[in-house]
Amino acid sequence: MSYNMFDILRELDSIVDFARAKLQWDILFFINSKGPSSVSEIAEGTSNSKKAVIDAIRKLIEKELIIKVKYDVYDLSDKGKQVLNKLNSFTSHTIPSQNDVDYNNKALVNIENPSQNFYLLELIKISLLNNDILPVDKAYKELGISKQTLKYYLELFIKKKIFKKVNKKNLLGKNTQCIVLTNEGRKMAYKVPSLIKIKNNLFLRLLLKMTFSISYESALVKLMVFFALSSPIIIYYDGDEPIRELGILWLYMLVFTSLLSIFAYLTMR
Repeated sequence: MSYNMFDILRELDSIVDFARAKLQWDILFFINSKGPSSVSEIAEGTSNSKKAVIDAIRKLIEKELIIKVKYDVYDLSDKGKQVLNKLNSFTSHTIPSQNDVDYNNKALVNIENPSQNFYLLELIKISLLNNDILPVDKAYKELGISKQTLKYYLELFIKKKIFKKVNKKNLLGKNTQCIVLTNEGRKMAYKVPSLIKIKNNLFLRLLLKMTFSISYESALVKLMVFFALSSPIIIYYDGDEPIRELGILWLYMLVFTSLLSIFAYLTMR
């Protein structure tokens, strides 16, 4: 067993030098854990500069360990997956494998890795809470990914006919292109109990509309920021009659939104 481990380490070291190529290994581990990622996401995730990441990516492409899938989004190649599988064969607790990631949901569709399944679930969830329309400008910020990465996933899911592009008129009467959930996407969503609960959660939908949010988490953050910033002002000017009336209204809002958040959470469980 020890001899096999030594042979594997020696083989891996010949491919990516352990001593002098730490960033390359970090990039391989990051993509293996997160799925297809942009240069900006890799740089932030590995705490390195974009310049250093780009240089390391170039070397990894030369070694045929990663591939460019679209724009500045990169993924593991078959050879890269084999390399990590070998390393993971005797130290599985060190490297999170894409095949072992648990997102508490079964794959909705035949997709390449759990990362895609995760983003698919999140995008469907956001769409269901916005009348089947995906607010792209808010979605990439909500998911913590770049516009390029979101574009990559959207094009993938559009090809699979889960989402589609349609033209709709805005408030000014101009046609604008938006991304909407297809009938196939809705059928897929209704097979997942957690998504059905979100779709039928009136408390959550009201909370999101009040806070102009697209997720429960972002709504809570906005409420906490609002009440944290406004409470010192209410307390300081409490003696003034107009402020006192606003203070009473503020208190009712605090109680109402707190109860609304609790009911929304309980309904999602």
